[in-house]
Amino acid sequence: VTAVEAETHPSNPNTRRFQGEFASGIAGQVVGKKLDELNVSKVAGSSLTSGGFNDAVEQIKAEASR
Repeated sequence: VTAVEAETHPSNPNTRRFQGEFASGIAGQVVGKKLDELNVSKVAGSSLTSGGFNDAVEQIKAEASR
């Protein structure tokens, strides 16, 4: 992984906070790693947004293998 962008779509102040924390911390956990090594569980105190990130990684891997 050479770079990552996280787009947020908060529906309330609480999700804005957690999504913002995730977006600001995800690069530090994934940049420089191999795609097959990624399994994000918690980023900057946010654990729910990592599930969506891991799902997106699986979709990217599936598309790349075609």
